[in-house]
Amino acid sequence: MADSTLQLCSFQLADALFGLDTMLVQEIIKVPEITKVYQAPEEITGIINLRGKIVTIIDLAIKLDLPTEVETKNRRIIIVESDNEPFGLMVDHINDVIHIDGDEIDPSPANLRATQGRFISGVFRNEEHLIAILNLEEIVNQTEKKAD
Repeated sequence: MADSTLQLCSFQLADALFGLDTMLVQEIIKVPEITKVYQAPEEITGIINLRGKIVTIIDLAIKLDLPTEVETKNRRIIIVESDNEPFGLMVDHINDVIHIDGDEIDPSPANLRATQGRFISGVFRNEEHLIAILNLEEIVNQTEKKAD
């Protein structure tokens, strides 16, 4: 990621800040009615129909082993795509788009719990916050393996 400018969609999960490359984000929607999928892994909240496409919804707080917030009006779903399949990432609150230089990204801290560490590709530190940058492919691939 060095020597390049990156735009991160930043969002909140519990009391932690995360970022996702905006190039991976298709859209952000309010939480609609979600159809439960029985016998799915715990982090799969269910599925939705988004303009004729079936989208699997992943609760990122559960996936990252963070405390889950009670349902709020600020919860949103970030629609992404992996291997031509749409996924929705449920987050507690959407923040701003942050512009950073790729060389400002540090590697993930070694002391992160194994559960969280593999889902984070790096961290960005500004004057006020530390933002963990998500590894979307790892999140989606691990969810798909659990579902099989």
